[in-house]
Amino acid sequence: MTTPPNHDASSENVTDFADFKARFDASLAGSGSPDHSALAFVDAPLKPLPLLTPPETPVLFRLRVDLADSHPPIWRRLTLPSNLTLDVLHDVLQTAFGWTNSHLHRFALATDRHSHETQGILTPYDVEEGDEGVLESELRLDQLLAKKNDWLHYTYDFGDDWDHTIKLEDFLPQQALTDAAVRCVDGRRRGPVEDVGGIYGWEHLLAVAAGTTPPDYPEQREIAFEMGLHRFVDEIDLAEINRGLERLAGSDAALGWLRRHNSSGGTPSKLDILFAGVSPDAQRHLAGYLASADVVEPTPIDEAEAATATAVIRTFLGNVGGGIRLTSAGYLPPARVRALMEELDTEKIWRGEANRESQTYPLLFLRETAAQLGLVRKFRGDLLLTKRGAQLRDAPVELWQYLAARLPLERSDDGRDSALLLLMLVAAGEAGSWDRLRESLDLLTSMVGWTFGGRGRYGNDSALSDASDTRRVLGWAGTGSLLPPRGSVSHGLETDAARQLARAALTRWT
Repeated sequence: MTTPPNHDASSENVTDFADFKARFDASLAGSGSPDHSALAFVDAPLKPLPLLTPPETPVLFRLRVDLADSHPPIWRRLTLPSNLTLDVLHDVLQTAFGWTNSHLHRFALATDRHSHETQGILTPYDVEEGDEGVLESELRLDQLLAKKNDWLHYTYDFGDDWDHTIKLEDFLPQQALTDAAVRCVDGRRRGPVEDVGGIYGWEHLLAVAAGTTPPDYPEQREIAFEMGLHRFVDEIDLAEINRGLERLAGSDAALGWLRRHNSSGGTPSKLDILFAGVSPDAQRHLAGYLASADVVEPTPIDEAEAATATAVIRTFLGNVGGGIRLTSAGYLPPARVRALMEELDTEKIWRGEANRESQTYPLLFLRETAAQLGLVRKFRGDLLLTKRGAQLRDAPVELWQYLAARLPLERSDDGRDSALLLLMLVAAGEAGSWDRLRESLDLLTSMVGWTFGGRGRYGNDSALSDASDTRRVLGWAGTGSLLPPRGSVSHGLETDAARQLARAALTRWT
């Protein structure tokens, strides 16, 4: 065959058809049947990754990451050290877009997205599959990006194909990296829900929830409602993202501390059991909340703080005093109900008549919680203080410490796990509003394997109800009252007092 001018034939695999024909004819003549190995074409070997030589001193990169085909665009602007490895960048992107790290992912060169010509950037899963390339954990970002507008592909979930473009917008070579924590400095829109058919499925669901597009099938509107999309606010929360990045930065140290702390043997704690039952990625995610909660050190409490945090329970114990004769149905008598509510609900927030315990739910829950804590008991028709209840009634600090040691109160497996996760959210300062708290607990309970099949993004909107006993104790501590103030949207769990009690409870379980 003729070689084109200025063409270096040695640089490519060129099939010699004359030799091919000779071997093929020989196989036919010798055996009467073709030698099929002669028909096999050898694939061209993959080229090595075109890696750059990184600078001696890392610089600060500013990246813009866009979710492909989103309209209006879903994007994030990140600042991070140029020597960040790609496995860490994967974790950063998961946090920045609100993904759950529950699917496969892969980085790829801008010029060879499917690694047809060059070796791939591999995850551990790819290595197990026998793919050829370099592990993402061994590659620095500045080995692939060097000048403005250089970019990479990042794909998450090969079913929904959430494709991201990672573009280097700018770098600051003189920037000292001493304070160069990974930050999200700008962006637009919240990240999508997973497993909805990719970006087009997500945009369609949002339109169905908003009523601007008819559903594809009758149940789709109900699905959008159950996922909470009817109240979905599609606005980025930079503070929330950056708190997540801070948790990510501290997660390995917190997880290492937890493992060392619990390596001495003995009976595993509830927290040990929770962490042992989830994947390494989920463990690191959960450990980030422990890092934000700073559970390494014991939680101090002074007399005044403890008095406010335990005021509701101490008031109830003080009213039980030497005992209360219950009605034949086993409830507090109406006069006692009225007296207790006058003392516990001074602002008259409860709208009922407050004269029957069975219909005055806050008081009924308080009595049941006090019994669950082992502070009161029923005996021959009377409600009495236990020995522990009598000891702690007038001892705020000791009662506070007792509460911390007893939380969580839930006994079922799902209730206990939900309550432990609630403690972690509260201790880390991530309680937020009612809606935000439900969303967070919905996600975390799904990460540890619970599937309640109800409403919410992940079907676990009811997880907050499963942790209601622990939630009430934290709420009483946070507000210092049986019911939140009139007109307040607070649940008390976002307060310093609730966070302090939750932190002490977690310190107990670590």
